[in-house]
Amino acid sequence: MEIDFFAPAELTRTCLPLLLAGNRPAILNIGSVLGHRAVPLKSEYCAAKFAMRGWSESIRVELKRSGIDVLMVSPSTTRTEFFDSLLETQQGTQSTSGGSMEPDAVAKLAIASLVRSQRERILSWGGKLLVWSGRWFPSLTDFLLGRTLSKS
Repeated sequence: MEIDFFAPAELTRTCLPLLLAGNRPAILNIGSVLGHRAVPLKSEYCAAKFAMRGWSESIRVELKRSGIDVLMVSPSTTRTEFFDSLLETQQGTQSTSGGSMEPDAVAKLAIASLVRSQRERILSWGGKLLVWSGRWFPSLTDFLLGRTLSKS
C-alpha cells in the first residue's frame, strides 16, 4: 500500500500547485490489470491497485474544473526484476500471465495515452481478456483462476 497507493497519492498532492500552474496538466497513474480483476495469491497487491484505480476515478472528477486531466494505464505483467524481490518466490520464477510486456513498451503506450488524453487504458491482450471475462463471466473466471491454485 505504501508504494502502490500512498506514495503516488502524496506525490500528487505535493505536485498540485505545479500542475495548476501548468499548460495542459495531467496526472498519469500506473495501475494494473489486477486493479480491475483480482486474482489468487496476490491479494495485497490487488487491493493496492484497486485503491489506486478508485482514487484516480475520484480525483478525475474533483480536478476536472481546475483543468487537470487524470489518466490511468493498466499493464499486465511487466518484465522486470519484480519476481526477484518477492520473499517467498523461488529464484528464477517467471510470470505465466498472458501478454507480459517489456518496460519500454509499457512506457511508450503510457506516453501515447497521455498524448491522447485517454482516461483509462488496459495495455495487454491478456489483461483485456481477464478484465472482460471477469465482468461478463465472473463465476467462470473464478473457477478458472481457482484451478491455478491446484497447480501451485
